[in-house]
Amino acid sequence: ITGVSGSGKSSLVEETLARAVTKKLHRSKEAPGPHDDLLGLEQINKAIIVDQKPLGNTPASTPATYTGVFDQIRELFSRLPEAKVRGYQPGRFSFNRSGGRCEDCEGNGQRCIEMHFLPDVWVTCETCNGKRYNQETLSVRYKGKSIADVLEMSIGEVAELFNNIPAIRRTMETLCAIGLDYLTLGQSAPTLSGGESQRVKLAAELARPSTGKTLYLLDEPTTGLHFDDIAKLLKVLNSLVELGNTVIVIEHNLDVIKTADWLVDVGPEAGSAGGQIIAAGTPEKLVEHAKLFRKQSSSARSGTSKQAPLLRSYTGEILEPILSSGKREAREIFDAQSLSEKQEGDLDLKQIGRDAQMPWQKEGRRWHTQDHMSLSGAACQWEGAALESVIDFIENKEGFGEINWNHRSIVEVNGPVKKQGWFLHANTGDEWLLRLSFRVKRNTFKQDELRDQLALKSLDDLDELPIYGRSNRVRVKNLKGPWQEVSLTIHWEEEIATPGFQEFLEAASESYLGLIQRDEIKPEEIMPWKVLKKKWHLSRKGFPNNKRVHWDAALLETLFELLEQTYPEATIQWDSKSLVNLSHVGKKKPFMTIHTKRREGVDVTLQGTAGKITLGKIADLGDEREIKTDARGKEQARIRFTQKKQVESKSFKALLASLA
Repeated sequence: ITGVSGSGKSSLVEETLARAVTKKLHRSKEAPGPHDDLLGLEQINKAIIVDQKPLGNTPASTPATYTGVFDQIRELFSRLPEAKVRGYQPGRFSFNRSGGRCEDCEGNGQRCIEMHFLPDVWVTCETCNGKRYNQETLSVRYKGKSIADVLEMSIGEVAELFNNIPAIRRTMETLCAIGLDYLTLGQSAPTLSGGESQRVKLAAELARPSTGKTLYLLDEPTTGLHFDDIAKLLKVLNSLVELGNTVIVIEHNLDVIKTADWLVDVGPEAGSAGGQIIAAGTPEKLVEHAKLFRKQSSSARSGTSKQAPLLRSYTGEILEPILSSGKREAREIFDAQSLSEKQEGDLDLKQIGRDAQMPWQKEGRRWHTQDHMSLSGAACQWEGAALESVIDFIENKEGFGEINWNHRSIVEVNGPVKKQGWFLHANTGDEWLLRLSFRVKRNTFKQDELRDQLALKSLDDLDELPIYGRSNRVRVKNLKGPWQEVSLTIHWEEEIATPGFQEFLEAASESYLGLIQRDEIKPEEIMPWKVLKKKWHLSRKGFPNNKRVHWDAALLETLFELLEQTYPEATIQWDSKSLVNLSHVGKKKPFMTIHTKRREGVDVTLQGTAGKITLGKIADLGDEREIKTDARGKEQARIRFTQKKQVESKSFKALLASLA
């Protein structure tokens, strides 16, 4: 979009086009400028405004967090054997959460000194020396590098370090390709220039799996950029266009203008003398317009012109000598998609640490009773002999299956057939308490009577332990189906070396074994959806809690009737607790999934819609709409319905027919 300053370019793009699109697609509340119609909205999924504003205002905002690559890096570190032994999850390696970060600087690596009447000053944290993390977290290393080392490395070095991890390589190589390899991955956002911030934003878009249905809006992106930076910016913009996206740029820089596919010249002058579309077309067409204007002007002066007067295009006039003297070259683009393709030596992120045998896999009993560590990484303080005494009793009792020690923090005891349900889950991942959960026949125990029988003191009454709480350490709860669950928390073995506990353990085991041996576990009690099928999904049972459901039951019945009419040969799977899947004949993967047990509405998800459905195409359907990518990288469209009339609309029926 070209034209002199003040000619109305920003009013056209930012105040009218951008607001009209976002209001339609994303329900934005900003009112757009006056316009007659908005055409072509069905061709796009989303609109993104890319500016030179900082990525954030604190050290917590970095290129790593903005591009999303830090999620994959944290996932990788959490899969390393040393992290698994300590029980570290990806959140442990985040500097925005407590646990793994340095708490003195809250993971910033710097501390903010308030200067009151002067601007605040950031100084390096003396506790972590700018590392952002505590020592326990820094002890986990990948190829000799801690998570803090990775953040302090340049983007080019990080790209080399993770070159065999496709999920990370794609983003890193994209940042390098557009000239940001010199930045450090953890560089704080306020220290980035406007041009650097803008390119990080564009790189994040370029590295994402793209369907080529995005509208990008930029207002004078070359402001303050060096000629070399402009070339790199053009490389990114051209790459986005090659993926099928549309980029609209307000610009005065001729290096950008001359390479555009299409120009819209606004003017001819500024203020009240502007605001008109002078010409639209290729750069060559604008030059032709400028030539015609000159010819018409000379004819007008001589009094021979009979044509309607043309408006003057300053852009066309300035482009004329540039296009005539310049040479054409093939556009330089960057193919981010190819970086995700399998290369020799590549490792799937899920394969990291998979081959390493963990201590609980080698010697499960020893790990859970002697060497156990809490999920926070600290050594467990409860007595392992307490767990051993319970397991010894079960092993000497006939009717139970083999003890399963093969989990980091849970010891599981089942009957002879695992699918009948477990009897004991011993949670060994807490630092101070062993948590025992028993499943028995419904109504076997009464909570008050069992508390008196076991006589476990509350945590507040245990002066030896640095943990507190008035809640009871014995809980009894009837579950859905034939089960009752009894939960206990234990610290010392002596707490369960009592006649009362032995009596409870005997009664619990007899109750469980009696239940599974008499085969009283009916499928309709445990999984009623397997038996009731369609009736289950139409019922008001199975919702997450007892709060009010915000949609009418008739909505779902109408939807099912419509689907059965539209897809008479489709296979409908009713045997899931909350999902109904539709698949075409001979196909295993569903093309549509309906979530029937959400209080907020009925969610219809259309699978594999890349290139078929855009957000603009479904903008008028339901209450909510979104286009997202699933775990396999496949695009899907989700529509939420809350009213019967929404599924009866002509536009929804037409959409379903297009997928038949």
